[in-house]
Amino acid sequence: MELGYAFLLLLSYVLLTLLGIWFYERRETQKQRKQPLKLPILTDREKRLKLNELLSVSGFAYDGGQDIFYSRMDSWQRKFGYGRIYDEAAATMNMVIDCEPIYFDYDNKKWMIEFWKGQYGITTGAEVGVYYLADKALTEILSPSTLVYRCVEDEDTLRIQMVLWKEGRNLFFRRGYHWWLTGFSLGEFSHPKELSMDIEITLKDEVMRDAFLMGLHKAGYTNEELNVKENTVWIHFDKPHTAQPATRARFFSGIKQMENKRNVKLYQKTTQDYTNVYDKLLALQQRAPGLYKKWEQLGKSRFLSGEQ
Repeated sequence: MELGYAFLLLLSYVLLTLLGIWFYERRETQKQRKQPLKLPILTDREKRLKLNELLSVSGFAYDGGQDIFYSRMDSWQRKFGYGRIYDEAAATMNMVIDCEPIYFDYDNKKWMIEFWKGQYGITTGAEVGVYYLADKALTEILSPSTLVYRCVEDEDTLRIQMVLWKEGRNLFFRRGYHWWLTGFSLGEFSHPKELSMDIEITLKDEVMRDAFLMGLHKAGYTNEELNVKENTVWIHFDKPHTAQPATRARFFSGIKQMENKRNVKLYQKTTQDYTNVYDKLLALQQRAPGLYKKWEQLGKSRFLSGEQ
C-alpha cells in the first residue's frame, strides 16, 4: 500500500513537471509571435563593447574567437568561496554537472582544487577552481567536504589550462593564471557523460605538487591517469572518481536535463535569425524574457544557492 502511494506521488511529480515545461515553452513561443524585435543599429565592435559591459555586472566576459563566456579574475563571485553545499544545490538550479573536488594540505593550509563539467541551464561548460582554508583548528574537527573554502588571493592563483571535449569534438580551450578558470558555450546541450576535460595545473613547488598528487590518489586516480613534469600535473577528467551530490540522482537530474534540453531548443529557435551573440541575447530578452532571466541568474544562483 505504501509503495503504491509513493509510486503515485512520483508519477504525479513527473506529470506536473512535464506539464509545467510544456506550458512554459508554449507561453514563451506565444510571446515570440506577439512581440516585435527592437535591435539597436551598432557596429560589431560596438556590440562587443556593449556585451562585455552587460556581462561585467555578472562577473563574466565574452570570447568572440571561441564564442564562449568565461569568468573574470575580478568577478564578484570571488568573495563567496566554495564548498560541497554548493555542489549539492547545483542540480536544483538546473546545473547538472560532474563534480571532482581534490583535497590536500600545503603550507599549513587546507586546499581544495575542484573540476566541473556538464550542463549549466542553457550552456555547456567546464570549470577549475582553487580554494583554501587557513583555520587549522576548524579543519581538524570537520570533514573537508563539510567546509566552505575561500577563493585564493592573487598571489596563490595557479597556472591552469583546460580543454573541453564533447565526444571527440573540441568545444573550447582556456588558459591562464586564475582562481576560477571557466568556459561556457551558450545554446549547446550536453549530458555530463558526453564531456571530458584535459586539465593542466602548474603547482607552486614540488611540495605542493606532491600534496596535490596525494589528494588525486586519495580521490581514486591512478598513476596511469596522470602525467607529471616538474611541477605541472596533467589530468584527464572523464568519469568522476569521487561520490557525486545526492541531487545528481538519475531520476532528478533526468528531469532537469529534460527541461534544459527544451530550453536550449527554445533558445535556438528564438535566436536562429541572428549571428551576433549580442543580438541573440537581445532577441532572447525581448521574445523569451523568462528564459533570458534564467540565463542571467545562472552565475548568481551558482554561488548563492548555498545561502537560500
